[in-house]
Amino acid sequence: MQRLKFLGLALVCALFLSACGEKKLEARVPDPAVIARGQALFTGTCGAYCHKQTPSNTDALFLFDCEWKHGSTDDDIFKVINGGVEGTRMVAFGGAFPEGDKDARALIAYLRSASQCKK
Repeated sequence: MQRLKFLGLALVCALFLSACGEKKLEARVPDPAVIARGQALFTGTCGAYCHKQTPSNTDALFLFDCEWKHGSTDDDIFKVINGGVEGTRMVAFGGAFPEGDKDARALIAYLRSASQCKK
């Protein structure tokens, strides 16, 4: 009886972990519409004023390489987009996008999808 309980518990745990793994995988593969939204926001906002899509000699960082000056995680990039960077031209965009945080996440999805960083 104990062995049956153990096997049942092991099966439930395996199914739970499997479902969690699938959700994490889905979260890493953004919807093409989200990437397109991020590209439009980048082109109209970020790229139109500061950041270029090819390396250039400006004080605005090139965002499609492997170097991230203010943190490379999605959360780090989100904080920079929303809060800006003191002492630089990077202003805070928190609340400025039509869809708020959702648009900031779309920008990140676009940057990741267009990255020239070799994986």
